[in-house]
Parts: sequence; C-alpha cells; structure tokens
Amino acid sequence: MNVKSTVILMVLGANLVIDAQAFAGDGPTEDIKSNSKSQNNLEIGFEFNELAQNNFNDLGSSNYTFFVGQQFTKNTLDKWGWRFLSIKVDLSNDHLKNENEVCCIDGNRENLVGKLNMQRIYFDYYPLAWIKKTHFKMEFIPSFAIGYNNWYLKETKANEDHDVVAYTIGGNFRLKFTFYDRFFVEVPNIDLGVIVQKNKDVNATIGEATIDRPEYISFNLLTTLGYRFTF
Repeated sequence: MNVKSTVILMVLGANLVIDAQAFAGDGPTEDIKSNSKSQNNLEIGFEFNELAQNNFNDLGSSNYTFFVGQQFTKNTLDKWGWRFLSIKVDLSNDHLKNENEVCCIDGNRENLVGKLNMQRIYFDYYPLAWIKKTHFKMEFIPSFAIGYNNWYLKETKANEDHDVVAYTIGGNFRLKFTFYDRFFVEVPNIDLGVIVQKNKDVNATIGEATIDRPEYISFNLLTTLGYRFTF
C-alpha cells in the first residue's frame, strides 16, 4: 500500500466535500432515492495504491488491479450490493524497504522483492448517502468480505523466500465520493480480515529480514477509483 497517496486523495476528497457544501447549501444526511438507483448499474475500476508503489510498471495479466460490482435495484434489495476485487501485483524493492509504506518487517530490507495476490468478494450495504444537488454524493459503505491472499517475499541475496497462502473472512469500510453519478473515488477504503486457514506461519526469517506481522489478521489500506454505468 502507498500511505502517502492515500492521504493525498483523502485531503482532495475532503476539499471536494467542502466545496459541494458551499454552493449547495446546508442539508441533512438522508437516504437517496435518485433516478439512477432504479436503473440497472455496473461499476468497474481499479485499486490505485498497489499500482503506484511500482510506478505502474509492467502492467498486464500478471500485474494488475481491478474490481467490478453493482448496487441492486429492486426496492427490497436497493440497500445491498456486491463487488469482486482482484489485485495481483509485483512488490518493488523501493516499496518493501520503505518503513512508512510497509510495516512488520525487521532487519535488512535492501534485497527484498515480492508479489501480492489478493482476491475479495464483498457483500455491500448502502445505509446512508449525503447528496448535494445532483452532481455530488458521499456514502459510507460497510461490507462483509470473503478473501484469498497469497503473500510472497524473496530475499535475493540469500536466495530465500517465504510463500504464504491464507483465507480470510472479515469486513470492508469505505467512504465513497461520486461525481455526476458516474466517476467515484473511495478513500479511505479499509480491508480487514481474520485468517481462518493458512498453509504455514505468516512470520519467518529470510536472509537478514524478519517478517513479524500479526499471525491471524489481514489489513490493507486501499484507494479505489471507478466509473458507474447505468442502463
């Protein structure tokens, strides 16, 4: 994850909320019954942080982020939705050795490289939305999550690696800013899970680096950007 990028986007989002309030006037938080909710919809987009940590290099079938989902439109289900998120990226050495971006690794990080494979199915709940006129909407969306994780790290000097596969159940909490009912950014986007099955201990020592992360907790700070189609 790239914490600096997330913080910048959070500040931009906050400024946009203030601007929207300034010209739209005061108004209460309320359920939104917009025309778009009654239309079929599909949202697609990508996760920004994990691509930015490697400067968007070598994008392709083995190095990408992507999500797709929708909010249901039937009246009895219109507060619910789903999303599938897929992240499969190379982790750069610059990212891994930066203690401000990657925690829980002690010792010498100079020779570390890695890969992250993170797959999620989210069941979303849309409780409240705050709309200012028709061009701006802010929502808090909690989700139930089922996850697959593959964390791979290699210490190239010692030629030692650590390859963990883990399955999680947990939640996701995101603040969503939508513009003109089309473009949206979600920040913060917090993915939190409990590891229910794994192929080995999460912690290990490879070369001069010691992995010392929570044994049964998965945590990711994401930034997602996307576009909403209606039809």
